[in-house]
Amino acid sequence: MGGLRYFMSNMTTESRYPELLKPEPIFRITQGSGFSHIFSTGFLDKSGQREDVTHEHYDRLAMVYLLHGSGTYTDDTGQHIQLQAGDVFFRKPDRRHTTTIDPESGWQECFVALRYTWFELFTHMGIFPAELVRIKNGPGSDIPSSVQVFMRRLHALDTPADNADVEFQIAALIRSTLTSAMVGPEDDTHHKQVLNATRELIRTRAEESLSIENLLSRQGISYSRLRSLFRQSYGITPGEYRIRVRIERASALLSTTTLSVSEIASQLGYADAFAFSKQFKQRTGFAPVKFRQRLS
Repeated sequence: MGGLRYFMSNMTTESRYPELLKPEPIFRITQGSGFSHIFSTGFLDKSGQREDVTHEHYDRLAMVYLLHGSGTYTDDTGQHIQLQAGDVFFRKPDRRHTTTIDPESGWQECFVALRYTWFELFTHMGIFPAELVRIKNGPGSDIPSSVQVFMRRLHALDTPADNADVEFQIAALIRSTLTSAMVGPEDDTHHKQVLNATRELIRTRAEESLSIENLLSRQGISYSRLRSLFRQSYGITPGEYRIRVRIERASALLSTTTLSVSEIASQLGYADAFAFSKQFKQRTGFAPVKFRQRLS
């Protein structure tokens, strides 16, 4: 593996990424109108340039992988970052930013860009903290090869279904890049084991009235760290996951048994029927009695 990585790192940029010979970024319009509804991907050769982006506000989310060269990134939140080959950096739609290029460095990049909605989703999922702008990804990233796949797909086909499929693949690439940055490779296997055990524990003991912190107190890491990892991986906190499991089971009990609302609340670990009914309606849009009536 080390020999392969050395070999790849010593190949010329052009031989590894032939699209760089004819840098033609591809743009596709999704449903809607305006630039904010466009996604795009491609390779760019900016060798010899000094100015790249100056105090720019993007209405999309872009992820850039620096293949070769160096420069700087600054934004109006106070970030000032040196960029070098192997880095991934983001052009976020919630700020103005500037990137400058060392003109003698031979800057070459590949990028993907998505509509603003994806940025909102990643932020809401808790995997895109405000301070995260640059990831020191290192050589050997699979981002360039993924961009090549996207470009070939878009060159070959251009239907709404194909475009939507590629857009989701780009979103998946950004998400995997973000989550891998939050959990280091050396910790990945252990953390996956902890997260799987945590999810199983919550599902098997969701009816217990213990606080979620006490329920997970023997997982081997602090609850705050576990909560952060859980949200990064699944998009919700352990407490929210337990609520979801309880609501799923309540829905089944309401549809298959004649248990009263109070009996179901007690069986699922709620303090009283009122607390259960309030939470059930928040998650489903219906009070438990109305939910049962609709099923009937």
